[in-house]
Amino acid sequence: MAYTLNDLFARDASRISGKIYTRSINRSPWNKLIPKETWPTGVADTLKFETIERNLPDDTDTWENVVTSGSGDCVPSEDEVASGSTERNAVLKRKVLVSENICVDSTRGAYKIQEQNKGMFKNLTRAVSYVWKRRAMTQYSDQSEHKMVATHGLPFNADDFPAIAPTSVLTQKMLSRIYQNLIQDNAEEDGGSLGRADGRPQFILVTDADASDAIMRETNNANAFLYNSNRVPELLAPLGCERAIRGFYHVIDTHPPRYTFAGGVFTEVAPFSSMAATKGTKAKISTAYQEAPYTDSFVFLPNVMSFMVPQPISTIGSKTRFSPQNYMGEFDWLNIQDRTINPKNLIGFYYATLTCAVKPVAPDFGYVIRHLRCAADIDHTACDETGSTATSSLISGAGGDSYFVV
Repeated sequence: MAYTLNDLFARDASRISGKIYTRSINRSPWNKLIPKETWPTGVADTLKFETIERNLPDDTDTWENVVTSGSGDCVPSEDEVASGSTERNAVLKRKVLVSENICVDSTRGAYKIQEQNKGMFKNLTRAVSYVWKRRAMTQYSDQSEHKMVATHGLPFNADDFPAIAPTSVLTQKMLSRIYQNLIQDNAEEDGGSLGRADGRPQFILVTDADASDAIMRETNNANAFLYNSNRVPELLAPLGCERAIRGFYHVIDTHPPRYTFAGGVFTEVAPFSSMAATKGTKAKISTAYQEAPYTDSFVFLPNVMSFMVPQPISTIGSKTRFSPQNYMGEFDWLNIQDRTINPKNLIGFYYATLTCAVKPVAPDFGYVIRHLRCAADIDHTACDETGSTATSSLISGAGGDSYFVV
């Protein structure tokens, strides 16, 4: 068997000229937010973790008199404080990304082959980043025990979202309710807040630009945001976050999950759709994604979950040697010789391995709100015709080059 020659690269047959252009994918805050740990060597592919749970006595308010004379029991009554723990699992999983095969003969007549290959390689690295973003975002949602729907009463489930269509956009009142729940649950200490501002702990809201903008324009929020000069933590500044507002740092995700809803079922709409390009395919933003009526916003706490990534193994002793491994998705160029399909090492490809386990730590601090988004609401405003009788030197043909109405 032999590989089919893939015509991946543009050729100078009809005279291509100028620069080689590339299309990119937006970077995501998710790749910076999720904590990273090391998966220990010498263990199986599943680890168990225990969380010692909070407990109180059944009766916290009944006190008894101290007996100092007369008859009575010298030994006081007791209230036992129970103990308990929750066991959770982390399972090591992997994903492999590869390029198409590249035959050396296919590169000979290609136009600016090094630039074309550089652009292809850059796209591969961006694909790795996007895959990690999706892993972080979807697993945070899966682990979170408060999957809410933005409708009356804010119903939620731990395992899956209630089968109810959202009836409201995300509002500050919803966030304030969640904030109060987190503070009552001691999330500042156990879940990991991002410092303090305005005298209180701050958490992270990961949402889209429309939802963040609408919240900041709410009547009680506008001035609070404008006049808040507190600096954001160093972690958030590179993500475009400028200020805290009423307990939350707003971090914008350009491609949050979006959905349709029918028959009691939410269906996710992919941000990109694949279509034919002049050569090969291209990923284009989906119109269905832009118009999808529902989306998710996340209240992020760093102790909800973490990624555990294994360490590379170079030897197991006794003169064994293994090639260096990278489990974060770094691409290696592989040219594997084979007597039948690649006898002269003329065919190679890029290969990357992504491996991690999702370690649940405090999933009860995780909140995901599925809410309405008003894609068609663009605040449509008609033109003001009160100045329609004004003239311009450009319109009237008068001399001069003024661009101002006169």
